[in-house]
Amino acid sequence: MPSAAAPSPAGTVAVVAEKPSVARDLARVLGASKKGEGYLHGNGYVVTWAIGHLVGLAQPHEIRPEWRQWRRDLLPILPDRWPLVVYEETRQQYELVRKILTSPKVSRVVCATDAGREGELIFRYIYEAAGCDKPVGRLWVSSLTAEAIRAGFDALREGRDYDPLADAARGRSRADWLVGMNLSRAYTLALREEFSVGRVQTPTLALLVERELAVRAFVPEDYLEVVATFRTPAGSTYRATWFNPTGEKGRETRLPADGEEATRIVERARTGEARIESVQAETQRMAPPLFYDLTELQRHANRLFGFPAQKTLNVAQALYERYKLISYPRTDSRHLSRDVARTLPRIVKIIQGRYEGLLAPGTGERPLGRRFVDDSKVTDHHAIIPTPTPPEKAALGADEHKIYDLLCRRLLSAWHPDHIWSVTTVITAIAGEDFRDRYRASGSAVEQVGWKVLDVGPERKRQPKKAGEPADVDEQSLPAGLEAGQPQQVTGVESLQKKTRPPRRFNEATLLTAMETAGATLDEKELSDAMKEKGLGTPATRAGIIEILLKRGYILREGKSLKATDKGVRLIEAVHAEVKSPVMTGQWEARLKQIERGAAELAPFLDGIAAYVRDVVGKALGGGATGVARPPRVD
Repeated sequence: MPSAAAPSPAGTVAVVAEKPSVARDLARVLGASKKGEGYLHGNGYVVTWAIGHLVGLAQPHEIRPEWRQWRRDLLPILPDRWPLVVYEETRQQYELVRKILTSPKVSRVVCATDAGREGELIFRYIYEAAGCDKPVGRLWVSSLTAEAIRAGFDALREGRDYDPLADAARGRSRADWLVGMNLSRAYTLALREEFSVGRVQTPTLALLVERELAVRAFVPEDYLEVVATFRTPAGSTYRATWFNPTGEKGRETRLPADGEEATRIVERARTGEARIESVQAETQRMAPPLFYDLTELQRHANRLFGFPAQKTLNVAQALYERYKLISYPRTDSRHLSRDVARTLPRIVKIIQGRYEGLLAPGTGERPLGRRFVDDSKVTDHHAIIPTPTPPEKAALGADEHKIYDLLCRRLLSAWHPDHIWSVTTVITAIAGEDFRDRYRASGSAVEQVGWKVLDVGPERKRQPKKAGEPADVDEQSLPAGLEAGQPQQVTGVESLQKKTRPPRRFNEATLLTAMETAGATLDEKELSDAMKEKGLGTPATRAGIIEILLKRGYILREGKSLKATDKGVRLIEAVHAEVKSPVMTGQWEARLKQIERGAAELAPFLDGIAAYVRDVVGKALGGGATGVARPPRVD
């Protein structure tokens, strides 16, 4: 098949972009400067665009008219064919694109939709609905700079090379259709309440409901802690908390709320002699963080600025499409390929000016190691990084500047040494003739700032303290010169009333982590590729899932927290275990990844989804109410 990189003498090359703004960028590079209604043309090219999805899967009643009714005896709905329909609101643009694709003047087509699963689906559905059979080249770029677009057109691949990606996209689309259409109807009929059930949204909701029920069931427990203030021989002071060395971890400082034991400990502290029993210092280090993928960028922006995941995606998309300042944002990789790494010296020169005094020696010049540059960990797209486009001329808004600044700092931090700090734990014993009470104090000190000089951390919100009020035990810096055996003077001791706290509700940052790991509890930020393959949804879709749950009233925002509503709780309590299983949905996502790589077939995957739907519908309708339900609104 001849290359689609240049216009063929036999005819015009049609280029289909996903959005008008991207089409204009492509046309500018290709020299298609003449404007038409819904397209640009010239120099042997005609460049047109979709407006998101122009074509989608038919609704049930468009396949079989009787499927319009929500009836038990019509379930499950399992089409033997998958007709496509044109969305009415964008029919005019579809007709224009169809005419271009089927025009006898057009000899070849270039798919220039977003380089990912959904972008591939958008093009394939248009191409199939139009009945087009012309040869296709695929544009695959990770940046919309003119240089990247030119390079992309010089290296067009055959469209059939992306057939596995298209199969994965079709699999995702059809699986969501089968699960959503059937389970929403089944549970609405069974429960006599309007519910929407989704392949990804319901397991995500289950995570939030599980946490919400834990919060509601939580019964606070009152307890006491005893805190003593010690003065060193040099006159410095520190505070330490009594603990039981043989107590349960995490509860070793807690004393009964009745105060009897705490009172005895306080009295002993006033009569005993204090001496340091041990001083243990441990050096800890943290390597510079990996580059951002979309999920990590959304997490970080939520922690720092309170941005919802969808807002971060929208801002990043603007930086990519409108300003050309960053690479493709909908990526799940946190590494760079060696080819991209060779462009870093140029990028650093462009962005380093605003970070003078914060750069490590050799930034942008010294090659980065495999922690950051690893071809084996880059699939469709590399990590999100700034492009060589100078930012000075871009009139960025405040939110756009914040996200761009994070990306610049994250890139520049890769050349810095580790952040190193020491954590010192001091055990001070107060002893008498028949007792020995131990008090623990911890403090940390930075030994090497390293990459943290570029870090943007959340401001710690503390209540202002009154003059002379001592620092909290957990916030103090320990005095220098503390040694084992050193006598101390007890200058104060008190019992403090405490109360156990309920589990924290998810915020968007922690929910994104839970979605990425299919609900697994992991503290490690640099999650394994194996876990990410089995996550709920993809980096490109997770923000949308959260917004759907909010829109449908299953969750709501309370400050930064996400709280499941009573309606959300009712749904999760009603559906069967496999419907809300993050693990099962994660396994489906892993299978779609295999299809995308050509390691699995589409048909067996869909057969498995159909069997699952049959099973769940049978369970949902196994008893309870009968009759016909009113279909939910289609928003």
